[in-house]
Amino acid sequence: TKTRVFKGYTHNINNSNSISSDTVLATQPNGNGTVWVGTYRGLDLLDIKTGIFKHFRNNVSSANADIENRIQAVKKDKSGNIWIGAPNGLYRIDPDSGKFIDILKKHLIGISCIFEDSQDRIWVGTDVYGLLVKNPGKSEFTQFSDSTGLISNTLGIFGITEDSEHSLWINSSLGFLRLNPDTKNAVLFGKSWGINPQVLTNHGFTSSQGEIFFGDTAGYYHFFPKDFEQPAKNTANLYLSKFYLDNNEVIPGSGEILTKPLALTNKITLDYLQNNFTVAFDNIDYLTDPSEKNVLFKLENYDKAWRKSRGDNQAFYYNVPPGKYVFRVKASNLYGKWNEKSLAIMITPPWYKTTFAYLFYALLLIAAIGGFDRFMRRRIVQRERQKAQERELAQAKEIEKAYTELKATQSQLIQAEKMASLGELTAGIAHEIQNPLNFVNNFSEVNSELIDELKEEAGRGNLEEIISIANNLKDNEEKVKHHGKRAESIVKGMLLHSRGSSGQKEPTDINALCDEYLRLSYHGFRAKDKSFNVNFKFEADESLPKINAVPQDIGRVLLNLINNAFYVVNEKAKQNIDDYKPQVIVSTSSSPFEEGGNKGGLNGVITITVSDNGPGIPDSVKDKIFQPFFTTKPTGQGTGLGLSLSYDIVKAHSGEIRVESKEGEGTTFTIVLTGT
Repeated sequence: TKTRVFKGYTHNINNSNSISSDTVLATQPNGNGTVWVGTYRGLDLLDIKTGIFKHFRNNVSSANADIENRIQAVKKDKSGNIWIGAPNGLYRIDPDSGKFIDILKKHLIGISCIFEDSQDRIWVGTDVYGLLVKNPGKSEFTQFSDSTGLISNTLGIFGITEDSEHSLWINSSLGFLRLNPDTKNAVLFGKSWGINPQVLTNHGFTSSQGEIFFGDTAGYYHFFPKDFEQPAKNTANLYLSKFYLDNNEVIPGSGEILTKPLALTNKITLDYLQNNFTVAFDNIDYLTDPSEKNVLFKLENYDKAWRKSRGDNQAFYYNVPPGKYVFRVKASNLYGKWNEKSLAIMITPPWYKTTFAYLFYALLLIAAIGGFDRFMRRRIVQRERQKAQERELAQAKEIEKAYTELKATQSQLIQAEKMASLGELTAGIAHEIQNPLNFVNNFSEVNSELIDELKEEAGRGNLEEIISIANNLKDNEEKVKHHGKRAESIVKGMLLHSRGSSGQKEPTDINALCDEYLRLSYHGFRAKDKSFNVNFKFEADESLPKINAVPQDIGRVLLNLINNAFYVVNEKAKQNIDDYKPQVIVSTSSSPFEEGGNKGGLNGVITITVSDNGPGIPDSVKDKIFQPFFTTKPTGQGTGLGLSLSYDIVKAHSGEIRVESKEGEGTTFTIVLTGT
């Protein structure tokens, strides 16, 4: 009978070709008659034929050099990469240069095992940091967590192997885990199955017959995965048992929050002062060891992720803001079958934060704006009348002079009456004012929510989050102030128009005006109709010079044309035409004046175009669109003065406005300004 003898390798201090340490922690075949050997004092490559060990060391000079050169895991993947696990992190080695490449070195993560599965995923088990994975084609390792919360970032992983069904088997500080990497479903087999997780050691192995082996300090575990297959069992007996407000149990009864036991209740309604509550639940599973029960809970719209029960089977919530929530709790039995219960919880807001309260605030604001508008118009009329009386008294000194001045005054009064009438109609163009008010209201609501969060974080003593929220509040208040100024500017502009004043010309950045009013118009439509969705863009000529103009008046023209463009493409989109995508384009361009033609002292002629792909303007009405009071919009949706006023404003700037339209394809308005 032939006797086989094991050949041993020991460390010889006088032989540099001997193994680095007598303590071997990991081995990995390398091919070509060589084997990687992870030892207590470094990584070796053994040439089996010659018995010579080639040494590889992590080039570190710290006091922890010995620990950092302790090799606990070695794995050669299908691509030929050599992965090294050490007490302080994960490395990859370059066999040619012998250099250790630092891959993952975070909080001195101890790497206990490395495994490559049949799908070419690299799995890394750590001693106290859970499970890491690198997917094919990716360069980064990420923290892996399963759908049940068993595999956490504090779990110890000691060995990994794979069965014929492509499930991973993991020996961990909890016991054996069976993991489906695709569904992220994990099942624990621990003390209830006779497994003591306190003595598990590194690594795992699957034989050619499918039998799995895990090491133990007293021997090893071995089993076939089918040994853990059990007939279907009933789910855990899970139910909601008690409800507490401010740590006081709510007893079911007539007129109470609970009219029947919590287990039979589907919905609870609380007021905003009852926002500290506790939900108690029970999970009865006599087959499962209490330490292995897996119970998760979550308050939807409040908790960002499932929370694991600490064993007291109670979920505590404090200072929950008004809103609609659903409390969910789920538990698994010994065989990984889940059961879930839920309870709808509504917390009503205080009266001053209800929808009716905000509607009342809006009505008060509208009434205040209307009253202010009427007051200002009365002042304008009184001022004009006073001026007329003063002029009439002065004209009495000379009849001929008085007659001439009286005729002039009469003409001014007629013009004032026309402008006052126009001011009344202009006040009806609500969407010019609504846009900045929408921003003010929206940011006010956001700030209200941030204040609630600030109170919550103050209760927790989270200073960093409090400072962050305070900065957000400050930024939002600046935006509220900005848009409040915009609303004030628009109101002032309308009042100036009512008085018949054209304003003072000044060097104006047309690109800035176009960009501002394009965005203002779009967000105004979005504020009124959340389903409004239009592709828009601004094509600016960056070389555009400034031009002498009244910015407020030119802005009114731009806003009117852009609003009209958004309106027509949105109406066309409502017809559900196949492949139709609403689009509005605003563009600017410039061309130089001819020699001697720059009367305004600025450079060139500026052209602004507003184009849409809406239904176009019929030829039968194209000549009427600039006439006062003419509109194609439904009754009550337009005054018919927008294009007329725009035409007058452009003419007052010595410019011209043109329209080109093809019915069914779209419209382009062109404004030409010279700055004179």
